[in-house]
Amino acid sequence: NGQITWDNEPILDKFGTFNAAGLGTITYNDKGELVDAAQSHLQRHIVHMALPSNVQVQIMRWSNHINLRITMPPLPGIDGHCGNFNQNPGDDTTEQIRDRIGLSVPQGESLFKTYQPAVPGKKITVDDCPAAKRPHAEALCKTGTLAGEKLTACIFDVCFAGDRYAGQDGVY
Repeated sequence: NGQITWDNEPILDKFGTFNAAGLGTITYNDKGELVDAAQSHLQRHIVHMALPSNVQVQIMRWSNHINLRITMPPLPGIDGHCGNFNQNPGDDTTEQIRDRIGLSVPQGESLFKTYQPAVPGKKITVDDCPAAKRPHAEALCKTGTLAGEKLTACIFDVCFAGDRYAGQDGVY
């Protein structure tokens, strides 16, 4: 419904700051560097969370999706969706991360009261792109300077999310 909530209670229905019960602050404003430069022409609605251990979370809220940026220092034992901060991307595949930590964050460690556990299933890859969409996605993504994994990621995004996501793959 678009509400920003804390412990299932609405907060920040307009720009401002909320003190999150000793866990940090949550600020809602129109300031911040975007994850996806392709969205720069749109009005910004960004939630900034300043959490313990110098963890910063920015949630860029758009009409039909969000973009997320998490900035933090390496912490002992850290692991998750983005890897384990050991400077070895070779051990940060989805399969290796799942082998180390499982499918999802345990409910007791989640920041959220509403919890939807991950369900194992087929991992969709670029090979699942419908045959009718694949040539268009490849042509659109090859117009830039993308190559290798970034080109594959662009093709995947266009196949499953639409043309408007082709431009963002060169940003990361």
